[in-house]
Amino acid sequence: MWPESAGLSNPANSARQRRWIRHRKYMPSNDKDQILIGLLKPGSTIPLPLSGLTQPYILEFRPKNDNDQNEYSWSVVLEKHCLSDFSLELENSDEIYLSMLTESVGLLYCSEISGSSLNNRKGLWFCLNTEATEIGKDLHSNPIHDWNLKLYSPLSITNFLPLSAEYAIVDQLPTEESVACSEDTIVPGETINIYNADPRDPLYLSVLPQGGWQQLHV
Repeated sequence: MWPESAGLSNPANSARQRRWIRHRKYMPSNDKDQILIGLLKPGSTIPLPLSGLTQPYILEFRPKNDNDQNEYSWSVVLEKHCLSDFSLELENSDEIYLSMLTESVGLLYCSEISGSSLNNRKGLWFCLNTEATEIGKDLHSNPIHDWNLKLYSPLSITNFLPLSAEYAIVDQLPTEESVACSEDTIVPGETINIYNADPRDPLYLSVLPQGGWQQLHV
């Protein structure tokens, strides 16, 4: 699901089959090995090809915003910080094999594409929840699962106050550098989804209710 408040719409997803070499680096195979599944609209569901359960296909997502000229790379799976260099983390990232699905919750990252290069630190984060429901047994009494993959934002803010409030989210990078991720005003009852903050980093939230309140630094 891609909430409209984030300004994201029509994320495209696809599964690709790749030829792997050492250190998880890969060389893309030809176009015949790529299956374009289609556009996944907010709140909608799209079926995955059954061939992905028996062949080594990799599932990837890429957000697309018709109102934004920014383009993003296909998603990779990132876990906790293991390397100081973010570019090396991307090179050693994991992938989602459709034939090897397990129930899990993971983080997906899509780098922003600037011209012909990737801007590694300007990207979008998503949570992927993989769930399985047993729907029967095969001839050998092994369970047959119906897999359900859900996309959602890794961080959201909901205003339960009776008045609007200004908020800011700051990301403290492993280099100790602080970067402002999101600053805006949130009205009563509104939920804002945050996609550009690395949920693996320490994140700091500041809130200033409107209506004559003053912010104090304690």
